[in-house]
Amino acid sequence: MKLTNQISLFFIFSMTANILVGQDAYFGDLAPGYNEPAFHSPNRPSTYEHPSDDANLELHRVNKKNKSSGFENSQNIITKKHFSNIFDAELSSFKNCIKSEGTAEESYINTNCKISKALQDAAFILQGKKNIQAIDLLDNFTKFKKIKNSTPRYPKNMLEFGETGYVIVEYDITEKGRIANEEIVEAWCGNISSPFTEFQPCSFFNRESLTSVIKFKYKPAKFENKPVYTKDVKHKFTFSLNPKLSKMKDKVDQAYDEVRNKIIAKDYVNAAAIAQNYIEYDNIFLFEKARAHYFNEEYLQASTALFKFIELTKDEKYRYPEEVLLSSLIILVDSLYFSEDFKKIISLDNNVSNYIKEKPQYRRNLAMTSLYLGTSYVNTGDLQQGMYYLGIARKYAPSDAQVKYIDNVINQTANYL
Repeated sequence: MKLTNQISLFFIFSMTANILVGQDAYFGDLAPGYNEPAFHSPNRPSTYEHPSDDANLELHRVNKKNKSSGFENSQNIITKKHFSNIFDAELSSFKNCIKSEGTAEESYINTNCKISKALQDAAFILQGKKNIQAIDLLDNFTKFKKIKNSTPRYPKNMLEFGETGYVIVEYDITEKGRIANEEIVEAWCGNISSPFTEFQPCSFFNRESLTSVIKFKYKPAKFENKPVYTKDVKHKFTFSLNPKLSKMKDKVDQAYDEVRNKIIAKDYVNAAAIAQNYIEYDNIFLFEKARAHYFNEEYLQASTALFKFIELTKDEKYRYPEEVLLSSLIILVDSLYFSEDFKKIISLDNNVSNYIKEKPQYRRNLAMTSLYLGTSYVNTGDLQQGMYYLGIARKYAPSDAQVKYIDNVINQTANYL
């Protein structure tokens, strides 16, 4: 379709050379000299800047950027109107469903009517709310508020083995703010730090989660200032650890430092060659090889190396820290976009969206990744999902230049809605 060519050509070629230099990349500080040329093609804005540190780990960069994670841009006029219309239409449909149940108004919050994905998405774009409930959408109600929390104990056997996961507990809140009818509705084991985890059902965190949730206390929900019973409230307990990249053998460690230093020196060819020679010793060299190819604008080689790294990390799921795994996702989406492989980017939707909603500290870091995902949807004809990710990209874009850039893409996309 014509839209594909128009959007992709606009996106790749229309920007001036330096408009997005110095953006808030995932791990990269500003390059020395804010107006230096981009690290690859000057007309292709990157999510991932060249590293300027001399450390082996980049966690300090994440921590520094996380301090400003609460920042949000004002709404784009087009996306605000678009999602406001969706919100109003879906909310009206939801309320009509509730009324059709024929229950008393004070029981509306315990409805069996489902909140649509479109309504959830619109609420996230407009209000920053995830997992909205009926009480968030209804008049004359005051939402319950937790006044006593409880942190579950990490099961000793899971801690010893470095296992992570999460549990979702569903329960009711009585008129006195106490917990009733608590039960486990989801329980999964897998690497919380990785966007590529394929979680497996497990029950190892269940007991501690239930022990903890029954200690919760709430100010109950109210209808017209009268306490009411609230059913089916959910709480997610996350059991996570943050591993550090362990030391390798002396010779291998030296090679790892050499690869990183070559990348810092922009000697990408030799960095990739050294990394290739040491992949048999540690899969982290696949990640560094991908970075070298990426910075050298060899996007097919970069994505190939990253897909292999991701596959191999399934067998070493707690070997690598979160900053390496999330960085892999960001570089991968970049590389696929510059290769115009939109379908593969869309296949990573869940990987991106889970981090955006569940880990707000990374939303700014994933702004350009959201933009690439949004334009990939647009280029394959799914304008609604495209607008959703464009809205997220605009909301969390860390620079004025990015905001202007994203606005141009939104304006073009709006012409086809």
